[in-house]
Amino acid sequence: MTLLEQIQEQVRRLPQEKQREVLDFVKFLQQRPDASPFVSSDAERAKRIKKAFLHLAKTKAFGDIPDPVAWQRQIRKDRPLPGRES
Repeated sequence: MTLLEQIQEQVRRLPQEKQREVLDFVKFLQQRPDASPFVSSDAERAKRIKKAFLHLAKTKAFGDIPDPVAWQRQIRKDRPLPGRES
């Protein structure tokens, strides 16, 4: 049995509402860019991370934080550490 036949058989067993959801999901997948969120190599991962950091810098995503070190200390104070009593 081919993959397409397996999909058809499984979808055929679903109620009509679920079949519509499957169709919506297929349409969503068709509209999505082909780029996979998963990377196959360390070089590709490094390239994507670099691109993300450049985008953050360009958009000044953290520009409203006057003192990053103080901000980081405050953030770490606010949450309890797992396995430790307060």
